[in-house]
Amino acid sequence: MTRIGAVFLVLSIVFFAIWADVNYHLHQLLGSLGKLGIMGIVSVVVIALGQRLERKNASLLVYGRTLMAAGLAGLYFTFYAAYYIQDLAVIHSPIVAGFLLLLWSVYVFFIAEKKKSQTLSLFAITLAYISSAINPVGEFTMAADLLLATTAVIFLLRNGWAALSYFSLLGTYLVLLRRLVVDENGELVLDTSRTLSFWPHATYLIGAWFIFTGAVLLSTASGFRGGKRFAFLTLNNGGLAGLLALTAYIAGYGYGPTGWTVLATGGLLLVTSRLVAWGRTEADASEVSSAYLAQGLALLTGGIMMVYTGISRGVLLGLETFFLGAAGAFSRSVILIAAAYVAAFFTTLFLIWEIAMNAHHPWLLGVGGAAVMLLNAWWARRDVRHTPEERQKIVLSSSYYCALALGLIFTTMSTDLSDDMLPPALALTGLALTFSIYLFPLYELPPIAQTFLVAAQALVLFPADTGETRSRWSTALVAIVTLLAVTWWSRQRVTRCGPWITALNFVYALALVGLTYHAVRPSADSQTWMISASLLSVAFLIWGAFTRVWPLAAMGQVFLGVALYHFFLPPGGWDVSPFPWTWWAMAVPIAVVFATGRAIHEWLRVFPEITGEWRDNLRGLAYFYQGLTLALVVHWINVFIPAPDQISTFLFLGTLLLIWNVCRESIFGIRCSFVLSALGLLVYLQHFNTQEQLFMATFVNALAVIAFLAQPGLLRRGGKILVTELESWFLILFSVVFGWLFVSAWVSTRIHPNYLTMGWALYALFLFFLGLLVSERRQRWCGLFILVAAILRVAFYDIWGFSNGYRVLTFIVLTIITLGLGFIYARFADRLKMWL
Repeated sequence: MTRIGAVFLVLSIVFFAIWADVNYHLHQLLGSLGKLGIMGIVSVVVIALGQRLERKNASLLVYGRTLMAAGLAGLYFTFYAAYYIQDLAVIHSPIVAGFLLLLWSVYVFFIAEKKKSQTLSLFAITLAYISSAINPVGEFTMAADLLLATTAVIFLLRNGWAALSYFSLLGTYLVLLRRLVVDENGELVLDTSRTLSFWPHATYLIGAWFIFTGAVLLSTASGFRGGKRFAFLTLNNGGLAGLLALTAYIAGYGYGPTGWTVLATGGLLLVTSRLVAWGRTEADASEVSSAYLAQGLALLTGGIMMVYTGISRGVLLGLETFFLGAAGAFSRSVILIAAAYVAAFFTTLFLIWEIAMNAHHPWLLGVGGAAVMLLNAWWARRDVRHTPEERQKIVLSSSYYCALALGLIFTTMSTDLSDDMLPPALALTGLALTFSIYLFPLYELPPIAQTFLVAAQALVLFPADTGETRSRWSTALVAIVTLLAVTWWSRQRVTRCGPWITALNFVYALALVGLTYHAVRPSADSQTWMISASLLSVAFLIWGAFTRVWPLAAMGQVFLGVALYHFFLPPGGWDVSPFPWTWWAMAVPIAVVFATGRAIHEWLRVFPEITGEWRDNLRGLAYFYQGLTLALVVHWINVFIPAPDQISTFLFLGTLLLIWNVCRESIFGIRCSFVLSALGLLVYLQHFNTQEQLFMATFVNALAVIAFLAQPGLLRRGGKILVTELESWFLILFSVVFGWLFVSAWVSTRIHPNYLTMGWALYALFLFFLGLLVSERRQRWCGLFILVAAILRVAFYDIWGFSNGYRVLTFIVLTIITLGLGFIYARFADRLKMWL
């Protein structure tokens, strides 16, 4: 929290300066010196307070020093603002300002050394480099920066202040970088026409490198061991190489001399590597020597790339890759192996450039370079060859070389082959590389080679708009190779296996779907395509089931989805009239979906060993297809059967489906029958108050209503109801309400509205006896309820609106019904209690 507060204090001073810069009234009141004086006084007070707290109480040592560092930073910014901020500027010479800031940093260094405080030294070094950076480049500033670097290294050797050395290293190189790429206007520029002397900057860089290399080789501080030392030397070497090359480039030397500069830097690091190996005896001497060796080899490779051009560059790097790879494999030297990686990458890069852009000997360069990479991949597996885990062991270096080899082959083929020849050539090459596992146990190659087949599929499925028409044989050949590959990967046991094969098979199966679409769709009209897609889904399912390539069986259902899309949404929309599909064409998807669901059920019956979650998932899938079949049948009925006849169709089908599934004790099928019956009720309700009501009150529909009312009794099997109590209640209530509405419509349209109450009473009597017949007490209750409704209608409507004749007739009927039911309950009370 103290450090956060210190940062906030410095920021407060900074923002005061910015505010004072733009506030006119404050400027008029205080002037530049007054505002700078306030900033300076605050900083001095904070410094004094920090020193007092540090001396007064040992427990406040860190707090006091942190506070003092904040005050020193604030005072430094006050000096900085006196030159840099326009309205506060009282110093107008950058040399004077830089010298003053540098003196202040030296003073802070002196305090830091006296108090042995690395925190103060970090403030000092940061402030010193900022003061140096604001000055134009010159001998004074460069000498000052090297002096700061030497001071930081001395503090490292004397006090073990590793963080200070890191800050100094970054400051030394970043200050020069700013001068190289930022002009006098503060804009980023890499203009080679500027007048820039190479050797003064090179001398500065080499001097800084030697200073910091001395820190690497001489320091024994505990905070400068292991990874920290390696990170420091890497930053030092990278700063030298990068800035030296940048300086040569900006000085106008061109790519050739700049490349030789990089080569010379690499040679310097190689020499340093040997000197470290001869002169150091510490435990990490070999690691330090190896680090210089690896980075020197990397710079040599970069220098070759910059000095040589064209085929010579790629071939030279290829030879370097070959020898480095072989040497690294047999010597197991990490340095040689890493150098081979770098050389292989740039070999591939430049050979690809020559093949793709200049078309120089594409097959020779591509195949030759690929052969070198595959040899390196073979050598990289030397340590795991003939071991038990050889097949499943992933060797990243071997995978790396295989990927580079395939990149060269792909570039060669894409450069020299036509758009029509490229996809099948890629597919066959990928297949050949995959099957090469039977000749050479390079287990990383088959999985990586699948990128060729994927590329071939992508070229066919997403062709570029070049004006060239791709022939059918090209698409067919890619599809055949894909089918062979997806079947082989699912059954092979010769190369590496794992969950990734399932994902690969899904990709191939989806690609095969796309390829089949491209082969079949152009030559088929819409209805033929709907039928073909349905049958193709069956073909994919059969092939996948018998070869156990389940991704293929699953992805084949994409065709079924396409067929269903056309089934429900033909050209013109779902409600187009007349409907474009024939009844038999629409029957094909229905048969396919139903057969698929039944096949899954049959599969589960034949293979009882499928248990647990897999069995539940497959059963759920089968139910999904059955439900989908129901939706297809409903749409088929809506399209081809007139609305008045749809009621009886839905009710009869629902009743037949209910009987079939009650016999099989299929709860899912029973619930599907409920859907059909509910749709019949829904269709009727849609036309209940329209002119079509008369046409719906037909004898066939009356029989359908009776069948619907019989469903609650048909639902029983062996004295038990196969669905829940709530579902059976809904079935009874819906069927009774439907019958009530139908009777009302029949009486009102075919007889006379005045007989409506009588019709209700007769319907109530029918329900009562139907309940007795099928042993369903709840239907009898519904009959009694409707009878009560009829009685209430008489009391509240008929008696006031009817003529005397209708009243008498109505009362006679109601009398007979009520007395008859009373007699029955009185006579057969005990037996009725026994009947469910």
